[in-house]
Parts: sequence; C-alpha cells; structure tokens
Amino acid sequence: MNTYFQKKLANAKVTLSEMSGGYHRMVAGMKKLGFLGSLKAIWKDLFAHRSLGGWIYLLVLGSFPLWLELIYEHRIVDWTGMICSLTGIICVIFVSEGRASNYLFGLINSIIYLILALQKGFYGEVLTTLYFTVMQPIGLLVWIYQAQFKKEQQEFVARKLDKVGWTKYLSISVLWWLVFGLIYQSIGANRPYRDSITDATNGVGQLLMTAVYREQWIFWAATNVFSIYLWWGESLQIQGKYFIYLINSLVGWYQWTNAAKKGY
Repeated sequence: MNTYFQKKLANAKVTLSEMSGGYHRMVAGMKKLGFLGSLKAIWKDLFAHRSLGGWIYLLVLGSFPLWLELIYEHRIVDWTGMICSLTGIICVIFVSEGRASNYLFGLINSIIYLILALQKGFYGEVLTTLYFTVMQPIGLLVWIYQAQFKKEQQEFVARKLDKVGWTKYLSISVLWWLVFGLIYQSIGANRPYRDSITDATNGVGQLLMTAVYREQWIFWAATNVFSIYLWWGESLQIQGKYFIYLINSLVGWYQWTNAAKKGY
C-alpha cells in the first residue's frame, strides 16, 4: 500500500481511538456529576476566576452592540442582530479565557446567525454556520466532562510561513473563492463571490491553525474584514460583531508573532 495512504489510515485509527476514549470519559463524567452537578459546573465556569480587568474587558466589549444600536438609531431596532452580536462577542471572549460556557453562547449565536444568513441568501455562511451549530453542544460536553475548566498554561511554538507556503495557501484561497462563488451563483445566492471569499479565508485559516502557523490570524482578520463587506447595508450589528472579532484577530497575531520569535 502507498506510504501516504498508510499514514492517513494510521492517523484515522489514532483519531478514532482518541474519540472513543473521550466518549467513555464523557459518559463517566456525566454519571459522576449528574444533571444538577453539571449545571453547577457551568454556573461556576461562567463566573469563577475572572479578574477585575477581565470583568471590565467583558463589560466594555459586551456592551458594544447595545451602544451601537442606541447611538445609531437612538432606540433598539434590530433586536435579533443585537443578540447575535452580543452572544458572539461573549463567546470569543470566553474562548480566550478557556471557559467551557463559551459553547452555550456559541450555540445561541450560531442558531441566530444561521437564520439571518438564510434570510439574506448567504448560502456559504449557512453551510459554515451549520457546522458550527452542530459542534457547539458536542464541544460543551467534551469540555465539561474532561475537566477542561482548569486554566492551565499551554506552551506551544508558533511557526511562520515561508514564500512557498504563502504561495500554496494563497493559491488554495483563490481557487476556493472562485469555485464556491460559481457554485453559489448557480443556485441563486445573494452576493455569491462576497459569500465564498469568507469560506476560503475561514477554511485556510483553519488549516493554518491546525498546523500551528501564526499566519492563521491574517486569514481570520481577512475573514472578519470580508464579513463586514458581506453584511454591508444588511445589518449594522453583524458588522459590529465582526469588527470586535477583527480586534481579537489582531491581538492574536501579536501574541503568536511573539511566540514565533521565541521558536527561532
């Protein structure tokens, strides 16, 4: 058998083994904690171990959707967009803090965003959000029952793309953008090529994240910029959400750049 396929098969077996082990640990944890115990764990995860600076950061960024709505219209008009923006911002902040409860807000955000994307005819966003929606409850269970509430420092060495790597991933992005743009156009999607570019930057960003490349943050930032462009004139709140995400991406780029320097 080809060595390449042997490696892929071996990796698949390892992944299945890890998933099986994680499932058994999750079931054991559920039995140990029980329903009320799980609720207490989630409640504790929401409020414990946050500094005063952390609370201020959460309140300032979390209030952004409300202020955006009131400053722009002097009254709340877009409740749906505001809630979607708020839950998304809280979700990414909780992710950065390593809190399992990010999945609760992520689930609410994904469901609302899925509905908005369907209404606007952004089919690429629909496909991406369907995946995120399915993964939220799964991720929550895994974090809770594998005791990942612990705020343990994880050491890693970020990698940097060379010229060959840049050429490779930019080519993948352009191909992804054009192919899916053509597909979305053929099925009558609204703004098909604006829609497909976020698919491309999201997909390549995920590939670079898996390979621990700092350049993932450039693609995440690009996703946020193109998402603002995609929703231009459709929802100020969703644009505001992606603006906050963009800030988070720039912070991530700074942190990973410093980590990459330590590795060289």
